[in-house]
Amino acid sequence: MEAANAINLKMAPLTPDHHFYIDQGTNAHLRLVLICIGKKLVQSGVLDDPEDVMFLRYNELRYLIGDPTFAAKPLVAAARAAYRKAEALKPRDWIGTATESQLQFPYLNLWGFPEKLYIEQTEALDKVQGLAASPGVVEGVAKVVMTIEEFDKVEKGDVLVCQMTNPAWVTLFTKIIGLVTDAGGPVSHPGVLSASSHPGRGRVVGGHLPDQGRRPDPRDGNTGEVTILEKAK
Repeated sequence: MEAANAINLKMAPLTPDHHFYIDQGTNAHLRLVLICIGKKLVQSGVLDDPEDVMFLRYNELRYLIGDPTFAAKPLVAAARAAYRKAEALKPRDWIGTATESQLQFPYLNLWGFPEKLYIEQTEALDKVQGLAASPGVVEGVAKVVMTIEEFDKVEKGDVLVCQMTNPAWVTLFTKIIGLVTDAGGPVSHPGVLSASSHPGRGRVVGGHLPDQGRRPDPRDGNTGEVTILEKAK
């Protein structure tokens, strides 16, 4: 099986090209245009930060470009506050009844369904159950990373704990020995990339993120189980 898989990886490797060039690439190019507009608006004194344009709706930005007296700063402040508040919310994995017809939707396996519906979390605070994404068992210091700005927290030999990954996170795969994500399934971005980049090292997806003050360690990519051995100092 390992020999056949090695040949398959050379002939038909799974890559994040579509995600990089289409899903994320389109948004990235649009963002560059918007930030350039934001810089012009900052120079005009109508915004405080180029990033402020990301908190304006399309028509609000049009009004501001056409009329410098348009009161955009209060709108930005309100939208930014709502964004911060939303960051603290954790939605349920599934809302409503998971019917057979709904579960047949072809892309749900990217998010670990229907398997994720049957995960039973133990009452023990030192256990987290997810879905096995890559065989292997590893033990190491876990680093909870929620945003790209926190990438510097990750060091060589760490275990990455995050909500989800995308092509921008691949740079961390050269450092980590294990991966735990809050979302996704075995064929999602973190599942596929981690399995192909470091075969034989444990990856768990679709678990529930541990508390920021804990260290999941080790993680078992064979069973999807994460064990917290000790709290961070």
